[in-house]
Amino acid sequence: MAQLVSSKNLLLSARPLVVGVPAGMEALRGFVAEGAESQAAQCDVLELRLDLLKVGADELLRMLEGVETPLLVTARHGAEGGEGNLSAEARWGLVEPFLGRAALWDVELRSLGEMREGVRQAQAAGVGVIGSFHDFERTPSAEVLEGAAGMAEATGLAAVKVATFLQGAEDLATLVRFAGKERRARVSVMGMGTLGPVSRLALAKCGSVLNYGFLGANGNAPGQWPARRLKAVLAEL
Repeated sequence: MAQLVSSKNLLLSARPLVVGVPAGMEALRGFVAEGAESQAAQCDVLELRLDLLKVGADELLRMLEGVETPLLVTARHGAEGGEGNLSAEARWGLVEPFLGRAALWDVELRSLGEMREGVRQAQAAGVGVIGSFHDFERTPSAEVLEGAAGMAEATGLAAVKVATFLQGAEDLATLVRFAGKERRARVSVMGMGTLGPVSRLALAKCGSVLNYGFLGANGNAPGQWPARRLKAVLAEL
């Protein structure tokens, strides 16, 4: 099944988009079983965490037939929350079968060197590549975050994603300033921890184009909203 929405059109959205993340196969099956109207009410983009789902590409692609929600695929590096400590080769092996179907691919900035050829192939296939940076313990300085954005832009990526742990209001202010700055690449910015839910609303209104919520009963990151509720609240703000 071909891409239904181009990555360019997605990332040029003037409104904040909600990415729905199923924590496992049960949540994904539940989402797929719902009608198009209900799916659209929950999220604008569906993320497949391929390192977590542990189901073959053929089965997943068959399952997604008829689902109109644009697809974002991820196979996460072990140091940034990935399961199984998979090698770059193994992670690319999970992603590659989805190049004809996915609109977006999230790959960690730390992996760009070893994934260089994969990035080239994805871009040639019209898949928007997002360079991501995660820190589950703290929020780095503005200089570190700008360095991440600069790396993404220098590599020609479509967007940069930053997810950090918020230890206080100043950390949130750092992310708000980062999200609000004009740059070539679009940004996806979120905080984790007790301030996480508040941060995701504020950052979505300050320039974060992709904003993550969970599908199913449970999230897979501290501070996540249920995707349906996040989309409804953002529409009200």
